[in-house]
Amino acid sequence: MAEYISSFPTGFEEIVARHVPSIQVYNGLVRHRGDPNAPFFNNSWHCLRFFEGKNLSFHAMIPEGKLRYPIADGTFRVRFSKSNQFVKVDKQVSLRAEKAVMQSSRLKPDRLNPKTELWYVIRDEGFGFYGQLLRKRAATEKNLRPGELRPEFACLMCMCGNPAKQSVILDPFAGYGAIPAQLIRHFPFGRLCVSDNDPDKVNALKKALPGNVQVACEDALRLAGIADASVDLILTDPPWGYYEQIDGIPLFYEGMLRAFRRVLKADGRAVLLCARKEEIEQAVKRTGAFVIGRTIHTLVNGKKAGVYLLARTEV
Repeated sequence: MAEYISSFPTGFEEIVARHVPSIQVYNGLVRHRGDPNAPFFNNSWHCLRFFEGKNLSFHAMIPEGKLRYPIADGTFRVRFSKSNQFVKVDKQVSLRAEKAVMQSSRLKPDRLNPKTELWYVIRDEGFGFYGQLLRKRAATEKNLRPGELRPEFACLMCMCGNPAKQSVILDPFAGYGAIPAQLIRHFPFGRLCVSDNDPDKVNALKKALPGNVQVACEDALRLAGIADASVDLILTDPPWGYYEQIDGIPLFYEGMLRAFRRVLKADGRAVLLCARKEEIEQAVKRTGAFVIGRTIHTLVNGKKAGVYLLARTEV
């Protein structure tokens, strides 16, 4: 059975392990026999060789015998990564690595615009692998607009919410629609309501989302169009005050949480992504509207952030 190595946003190791038949889970990386194209993965490689040890070298990792490459025609290049950074290697090592590929396939080297890539990776945890890249984050996703979530991150947030078939789900800070898009593509739900206070974004959402999704231009601190105790799950990425001007972010979060509590059912839950960790945690305490069931510490565009799993309080 084929073996894969896939990367994902750090902090979600437990979530990922529950959804793929994993051999081993590391920080932001999983060795598995599941689907390498799962929507919560960043990059995936067909694992050709796996190595363990604290003193691994690229020279020793280059295979001597023939290997079977999933992509065996076209062009290729070899890349070397150590401690999550691409590194330069001695020219003789690079040439030897290219020769090993050509001996086992019909691939020809192209260091600028190849069809496929072969990676040698050495990690600080004491392991390495040689793999052929199968899934690569799309180039368009590298040019996300300010505050826009990557699709794989939005998917993981949805997984944290564990939506049910009949559930009513709300995203009151829908923005560019990353979370609704993942819900629609990959998860069950009964009804989906999305809103934002930016008319241009709302108009874009109305064009992009199916007609059965309720889309509104709405103030998330009031949610006037949402009835009391009508929502099962809130999945959202509220403003951090980094990409937009918000006066008094602690008070903003307090008002947001009170509005969320009003529209959620008695057993309702909320999953929030926030880099203003101190402010959101203090807002939870001050309002008493929720209790934090779990915090997933992660990184978003290099910034420390947290995914907060909140349960509505009874009083």
